[in-house]
Amino acid sequence: MDRKMDDGTLKLLQDIKEMLLGGILLLTGGLLVIAGFVALAMGDGFFIFSLIVALLLLFYGGLHLWHGWTAHEVVERQEEPENTKP
Repeated sequence: MDRKMDDGTLKLLQDIKEMLLGGILLLTGGLLVIAGFVALAMGDGFFIFSLIVALLLLFYGGLHLWHGWTAHEVVERQEEPENTKP
């Protein structure tokens, strides 16, 4: 295989990995926000800690998702098939 093709595939896989990690962090932050509001309703002091950690996770997850979404460029190559080259 062509070396340039392998590099493009690896970059695409890294971008997909970034997007998956960002999605997981966003879901974890959202669940932690819900847990914090449940703790607030129960009168527990866990709410402040939960809110701070959840906001950090949401921000970090959003950055990962944005970086994975915008990092990859699609480039089309116009190449001739090998059997038509002289």
